[in-house]
Amino acid sequence: MADDSIVGAWELVSDSRVAIAIFTGSHYAFVGAAKDRRPPAGDQATPDEALEALNSCPALSGTYTVSGSRITQIRVANTRPNLSGRPAVVDYTIDGDILTSTGVSGGAAAPGAVDTWRRLPDSGAGSPLVGAWELVDDARQGVLIYTGTHYAVVQMQKERNLPKGDQYTPEEALEAISTSGSLAGTYSVSGNTVSAERIANLRPTFVGVTAVHEFAVEGDTLNLRGISGIPLGEATWRRVG
Repeated sequence: MADDSIVGAWELVSDSRVAIAIFTGSHYAFVGAAKDRRPPAGDQATPDEALEALNSCPALSGTYTVSGSRITQIRVANTRPNLSGRPAVVDYTIDGDILTSTGVSGGAAAPGAVDTWRRLPDSGAGSPLVGAWELVDDARQGVLIYTGTHYAVVQMQKERNLPKGDQYTPEEALEAISTSGSLAGTYSVSGNTVSAERIANLRPTFVGVTAVHEFAVEGDTLNLRGISGIPLGEATWRRVG
């Protein structure tokens, strides 16, 4: 059962990292990144640059449950293939607009690591985008969540290769980032266009680049078509929360 006090968008309080976590009553999406990440030197990331990007940007999305002071997050999508299907568990407390989380197992935070989060204000605007959406696609899966002001999305290909050892090789990392995508930040809507500003992104070169989509909401279906700053294909999402 969800804890209503968790629902909303949270921003990590840190000098070295940025992150946004958003919870609805049933789903969550989290994207984090180191602040000092370097973009690739060329137009495309090298394997070594891909490894640095992967290791410096944990991201996951899916469903979650709360039991007492413990959150168990079930992954629908994540940036690292070896964590697919594994729950991420954290303990938490909330004091006003501050959430403190302590890593337990399987998550971006190491066991015992403590993070502090600040609740982000929500405009309460009646945008048709607000809520949790699950990707409808034969080859990919993922969760996209909008509040009135912020968004986070993590998606991946359903079929992904696992690393052969305990650590990713540069070549395995290059494949991993090419088979997943994650971004989070603020957004605005003008007519049927949504412009998403990136605060955190799996690929460092896109941080600060606005992702622009045309959108249409029909009942519980959201159609997005990339216009600029994002792949130009179309995607269909089903409302799940």
